[in-house]
Amino acid sequence: MTDLRVLHEHGLTHHQTGPLRSAGYDTAEAIAELVEAHRADGEASVLAQLPGMGPRRLALVCAAVDSWRAVDA
Repeated sequence: MTDLRVLHEHGLTHHQTGPLRSAGYDTAEAIAELVEAHRADGEASVLAQLPGMGPRRLALVCAAVDSWRAVDA
C-alpha cells in the first residue's frame, strides 16, 4: 500500500488531503477507489459526502489520483 502522501507529489497539499485522512483514508489505493466510485456515483459518492470535500477539492483529488496512476502504471 502506498501512503497518501504520494499524492502530494501530484498536486495536492497536506491541507487538501486532510478530510481524507480524517475519514481514515490513508493510502493512495484507498483514495483511488473512492475516486472510481465517485466517477460512477457522482454527488452520492462517499468521496463527495466527506466533510470538507467541495467541488474544487474533489476535482483536485481526482486529478492527483489520475496523475499518480499515470506515473505508477
